[in-house]
Amino acid sequence: MVTWPALIKFRGDDELVYISDLAEWNGDADLHFFEYDPLDILIDASGLIHHLNNQHHDAVVPEPTKDLIELGVAIDLIKAHFSALGSCCAAKISARSVAELIDFVGFDSFS
Repeated sequence: MVTWPALIKFRGDDELVYISDLAEWNGDADLHFFEYDPLDILIDASGLIHHLNNQHHDAVVPEPTKDLIELGVAIDLIKAHFSALGSCCAAKISARSVAELIDFVGFDSFS
């Protein structure tokens, strides 16, 4: 089960995709009918990593792993994301939790 909000990290791409909740996931066919690369992952607010290769009725169902992303690794992903977008202060990003980092991306998505 995904703890929303969440981010999708595509293999080879620094930009992340923010997903606010299950309604957004289910309502956006580009998210749940997409054919993901085996190395694409979803990172939820608890830090749990999900694979995106589980199909059920032709839709992707995030499959939880037992792996949690380390906070330092998550910070590096967020820094790379904002750097790819041209944000000048990406190197200064810090947070106390993965959920806080995901909120940074979500806030930026709506501004």
